[in-house]
Amino acid sequence: MDASLEHLIRLQEVDVETAQLRQSIAALPRHLAAIEEKLRSQTLVVEQADKAVQAEEAKRRRFESDIKDQQQKIAKFRDQSGSVKTNEQFHALQHEITFAENEIRRIEDQELESMERTEQLESGRTRARQDLASHKAFVEREKEGARKQTAEQQARLDELNKSRAELRVEIDKELLADYDRIASSRGTGLARVQGQRCLGCQMFLRPQMWNQVREGQRMHCESCGRLLYFDPSFEPIPEPPIVEPSKRKKKIITEAPETEP
Repeated sequence: MDASLEHLIRLQEVDVETAQLRQSIAALPRHLAAIEEKLRSQTLVVEQADKAVQAEEAKRRRFESDIKDQQQKIAKFRDQSGSVKTNEQFHALQHEITFAENEIRRIEDQELESMERTEQLESGRTRARQDLASHKAFVEREKEGARKQTAEQQARLDELNKSRAELRVEIDKELLADYDRIASSRGTGLARVQGQRCLGCQMFLRPQMWNQVREGQRMHCESCGRLLYFDPSFEPIPEPPIVEPSKRKKKIITEAPETEP
């Protein structure tokens, strides 16, 4: 592999990391905006809960005032009942007193229902306040983390931009122009080949092209158009051949025939 191609491989690594960093840096403001929007929503929930509790409390104050009005009416009617002269007037006052007493019971029932609603609303408001406080703390942590992350990523981006400028000087101009043209449309300009496949698009190479790339010739993938290169260091190490153990021949011992004396 020639030096210019090695520099180009390193350049692509730098370009890929640079693109990832830029995406990450651009995503942070969107993330912060999303959690800030949630914080505003939770703040609105707490404000609405406060208003609902206050409305119920104001309603109960009106109930209490209405009960006092009815109690004053009852007291007045009872005072008047002592000075009436006819049964009709007396019964009329008794009817007014009964009506006022019924109104008091009705208002007291409404007041009790309001107290129950207030208890539920206060419980919900407590949860909403806890959620708001928790999310506020989370937003502050995220903002602090985002500031640190952005500073680190920007520092790394500056390093990559410097390396990129240095690498581009070392690469053959025609090769660099070819790489830039392909990368502008494909995202990457180079693709390693392995197992007779282009790893950029996963398409198989013709046997002749596969051999040419492995020999170091500059070729373009017929499918995706990327510049192809072969790196033998990524090739799997072939397993040694299995040698079967040789079979031992059994030694045949023949006994000499006995001779007669």
